[in-house]
Amino acid sequence: MKHIGFILILLAVVLYGVWPEPNCELNTVWAAQASARPVKTRKPSSVYENQPAVTEKELWRFLEMLPQFRAWAKATNEEAHPILRNGRADFLYSSKAAAWVQSYDWNPVRFFCVMGRMAAALAIVEEGNDLGTRAKDMPEVSAEELSLVRRHLGSILKAGGDVPPISR
Repeated sequence: MKHIGFILILLAVVLYGVWPEPNCELNTVWAAQASARPVKTRKPSSVYENQPAVTEKELWRFLEMLPQFRAWAKATNEEAHPILRNGRADFLYSSKAAAWVQSYDWNPVRFFCVMGRMAAALAIVEEGNDLGTRAKDMPEVSAEELSLVRRHLGSILKAGGDVPPISR
């Protein structure tokens, strides 16, 4: 029965070139039905998907927190590291780690994206800038991110050196 209205409108459009007025009752009903349907949003397949390049300001903010995060992760036996998930680079972290990062006003996805990209860029720089040295569990990095790591290499190594690496 509800398809009859659609068929009548379609006939009116085809035969007479007439479209119903915007405030037509059927349009209102269809709009209400369309807005009542849940919108499906696709969850990103990794922390790196649709993320912009790391900025210098973000890097400094990240480096301020990294020693604290690493100490917390070690004290609580939390794991946080790059992984290969479904053939793509991603980052493994727990809901506890996400909550800890959020308590410091970071979006967890962005924080771990920055961590993974900077780790990948650091590995590339340490291996003589050979882009082929990136492990499969490491994300791709932009030329700007590599340049950022080269410029701030000492600060990055210092921030990451206070605590032994997080276990894998």
